[in-house]
Amino acid sequence: MSNKDNGPVHLLQKAASGLSSAGAVVSTAAFAFMVFLTVVEVILRSVFGKSTLVASEYSGYLLAAMIYLGMGFSFREEAHIRITFLKGRLSGRIGWVLELWCYAFAFVLCVLSTVFVWDMVLTSFERGMQAYTVAETPLYIPQACLLIGMAIFTFQVIAGLVNLIFHVSPGEF
Repeated sequence: MSNKDNGPVHLLQKAASGLSSAGAVVSTAAFAFMVFLTVVEVILRSVFGKSTLVASEYSGYLLAAMIYLGMGFSFREEAHIRITFLKGRLSGRIGWVLELWCYAFAFVLCVLSTVFVWDMVLTSFERGMQAYTVAETPLYIPQACLLIGMAIFTFQVIAGLVNLIFHVSPGEF
């Protein structure tokens, strides 16, 4: 086993990968529950003329949770949309620097977004903000899913940036 396989960078990659996989599992569960809630709402309305009264609201929360909790996994699997026309034409040191710049820019955006979402969740919690719906859902609960998803995504970006810096030489690029 090489030094790359058991050092701190490898441990960081492994931790980020595990968190991203956990986020993907919860994202999948959110999707399944959203489908279930929609099917129940359709059956209640069409067969019994009734409604859950919360299907639309909770489906929106679940959709947001599904997206945010899946972002780290998508990034790890390179499933995010990338504009590769320039990257494909550049190799060596120039390509590596471009990739480094992109990771660094993504890192800054992720940290700023995570801090903003943290502030939003904290404000909602401190003010006791609730949705203006029948359920009166405390808003910090669905917003916390966004925060967790952003934190996982940010951690995955950090792991990718650190890996690029310490394990990918410009010659390999």
